[in-house]
Amino acid sequence: MTGLADRQAALVRALVAAGEPPEGFDRDALGTASKALLRKRSGGAGEPGALPAPARRRLFGLLSLRRN
Repeated sequence: MTGLADRQAALVRALVAAGEPPEGFDRDALGTASKALLRKRSGGAGEPGALPAPARRRLFGLLSLRRN
């Protein structure tokens, strides 16, 4: 990968299209985020228990780290 756009595209593929995780990203974290995004896309994110509590905590922890 060369440019920022290429790296962003690889990240999107890893999150929503079962692509290979880009270098430097935690596979487990991407897997958790991917499951949440795919459930959201399918309309299941608002259902009780759609994402188990440990996965939810991990996902929101990762999201808060990315903002800083």
